[in-house]
Amino acid sequence: MTFNVERIRNEFPALLSGVAHFDGPGGSQVPTSVAQAVAQTLMSPISNRGVVTQSEKNAEAIVLAFRSAVADLVDCDPRGVIYGRSWTQLSYDISRALAKGWGPGDEIVVSRLEHDSNLRPWIQAAESAGAMVRWAEMDTSTGELPLASVQAVISSKTKLVAVTGASNILGTRPDIKAIGEAAHAVGALFVVDGVHLTPHAPISVKEIGADFFGFSPYKLLGPHCGVVVADPALLQKVKNDKLLPSTMEVPERFEFGTLPYEIMAGVTAAIDFVA
Repeated sequence: MTFNVERIRNEFPALLSGVAHFDGPGGSQVPTSVAQAVAQTLMSPISNRGVVTQSEKNAEAIVLAFRSAVADLVDCDPRGVIYGRSWTQLSYDISRALAKGWGPGDEIVVSRLEHDSNLRPWIQAAESAGAMVRWAEMDTSTGELPLASVQAVISSKTKLVAVTGASNILGTRPDIKAIGEAAHAVGALFVVDGVHLTPHAPISVKEIGADFFGFSPYKLLGPHCGVVVADPALLQKVKNDKLLPSTMEVPERFEFGTLPYEIMAGVTAAIDFVA
């Protein structure tokens, strides 16, 4: 079967200039269907979510479709899909919330293989709580993060282990399933930065065993935003900051203000395109 490169290329208006785009980490170009989904949402009746007016129903349908599409992409419960401006913003939000349960004597584990968005939020949250940060060292000769290196710094004091699913610099992929099992063996939460893994490999959050899994749709043909997925039962236990009139329901409790429905529609279209 012949792969029609020209047909695929024609799906991306940004490529009509003839320029080759190699800055994948900075964001991918979007297909026409994604741009159309964003534009169509902006040109259609829209308001806060509800079930009375058509604009309310439109907003509700977009949010539900977004959560369902993300759940299909990474194999998770759609009730645990959280929208955010970026993975960085979401990791800061979640780290601050989790740190409320940390204190002196507690430890978190991070690795030398990480992007700073999967380091600084956890480190600063630990410092604010008086907890200690333990570092899992990478093998500088191979660029790998050995499982034994992570296991060596996990203890009964560990509250959280945060690792990347794939290095944004080297592309190396730690054994995240085994790392998650090591974290769970001591009762720690397991966080996976899937920003650079999700565009390049099939994902099953359920199989990985991640308590929190984050990725960026704009790295896989979507608009600029971030997503974190988690078990809704776990989210119920996390006490994040929110406005008084905001709902206590999850995942909405973790999404601040009126959602950008046009961006969510674009994400759904991007996932449909990839599928």
